[in-house]
Amino acid sequence: FKWPDKYFRGSWMLGGKQTSYSASSEDDLFSYFGNSIEDYMQFEDNIYIFRTSGIYVRQYISRDSRDHPEFPSFGSQFNWNFTLSGTFLGGDEDYFKNEFEFKLYSKVIENLVLFQNFKVGVLSPIDIIGERSVVPPSARFFMGGTGIPYGEMLRGYSDNYVGPFGSTRPKGGNMMLKYSLELRYLFSEQPTMYILLFADAGNVWNDHNVVNPFKLRRSLGFGIRAMMPMLGMLGYDMGYGFDPSIEDHLSGNNSAHGWEYHFIFGLPIY
Repeated sequence: FKWPDKYFRGSWMLGGKQTSYSASSEDDLFSYFGNSIEDYMQFEDNIYIFRTSGIYVRQYISRDSRDHPEFPSFGSQFNWNFTLSGTFLGGDEDYFKNEFEFKLYSKVIENLVLFQNFKVGVLSPIDIIGERSVVPPSARFFMGGTGIPYGEMLRGYSDNYVGPFGSTRPKGGNMMLKYSLELRYLFSEQPTMYILLFADAGNVWNDHNVVNPFKLRRSLGFGIRAMMPMLGMLGYDMGYGFDPSIEDHLSGNNSAHGWEYHFIFGLPIY
């Protein structure tokens, strides 16, 4: 866009999908979708199957004034991702979702940069009276570890194990809050390589009624990054989680989660 300034851009996408969820027990599917799907499940070859379809519109607005794509030393980046699924568009996946992210880069001294990342997400289900209406697990927020393949990074914890838990595994939530602080030092320009110290804090909740910004999962640690041609970003982080995850609660451990080690491969530059 040329307004408000030249750093803004936007994109829009119309998409559709059909998804089949399978489980060996009804309770596994109920933990994600609720008991209301009982009449829509099928039992085939000793497996319970639930099928959904969704048509959605997605809007992506961003502003990027960073000075360098691989190792920014100043500037900022703002992202707003909005999704509307179902309702008048069709399908039975009915919800709207907003994600806001702000990144700030500040040079301390030459080759030493302070990076801050704040992100908040809100997902609101839309109930269609008299019709089947669900929110797919892939639309919900997950957090922990590297965030691969569809969650939010929160180092010092297991992948996707921060937030609401289903009968046997994480089920995601409708509210998400995360803040990261990094001190980065560039020691090679060709290829781009830097070391970092980080502090992460974040959590995922079922609904806005239980959101508590003072009860975040916190961690500290250090890591290294290397931008390799044809491979993308490679990295390795060691993080110490100061709070228990849901996984810890279920095992009866309410002390600090402890150390986690994260290998990062091919994630988008941030």
